[in-house]
Amino acid sequence: MRLKKEKGIIVAFDMEDTEFALELAWDLRGARGNFVIKVGRPLEMQAGIGILAQIKDASGLPIIYDGKIADIPYISQKIASNAYDAGADAVIVHGFVGSDVVSAVKALGKGDVIAVVEMTHPGSNEFIQPAAERIAMMVARMGLEGVVLPATKPKRVKNLARIVQRENAYIYIIAPGIKAQGASPGDAILNGADYEVVGRAI
Repeated sequence: MRLKKEKGIIVAFDMEDTEFALELAWDLRGARGNFVIKVGRPLEMQAGIGILAQIKDASGLPIIYDGKIADIPYISQKIASNAYDAGADAVIVHGFVGSDVVSAVKALGKGDVIAVVEMTHPGSNEFIQPAAERIAMMVARMGLEGVVLPATKPKRVKNLARIVQRENAYIYIIAPGIKAQGASPGDAILNGADYEVVGRAI
């Protein structure tokens, strides 16, 4: 299942309780609207990579593996390949690692590739934000399916969304940081995001 470029909600499964995760996946089955599940490292580390298929089977929804892949091309490709084979429809890779890493993951051709352009926390202002415009342009030109922009910084979403969509009109934008990190629901959508990511607030 590929993600659609339309307004939707991504539910972040960053919990460590496998039983709760599967219960929530079943609760989301048949939900009305455009829903996607994003599985983070804490849950994967507790339950193993097989949790991706279990959550996909329980929910019937597209699954993003949020491993924040950031290694050399060979290792990044291995991580992504394992995630796709385990049931992921998309993987998240850090854009700051460069075009060779992103290209290696994209070359697999197994599912969507989503690149982190800028992050939600204040520390990202130190090193990632100064390069975010260049990262946005690079990943959009590479024909990636999606990018991650910070819902906690609506003005940054608006600016970076213009850059990526100018280069690639079909790219979707996902924006984490809703509620628990301080972003108000709807702000990222109003500033150009397609999906808002909600985790701890749920």
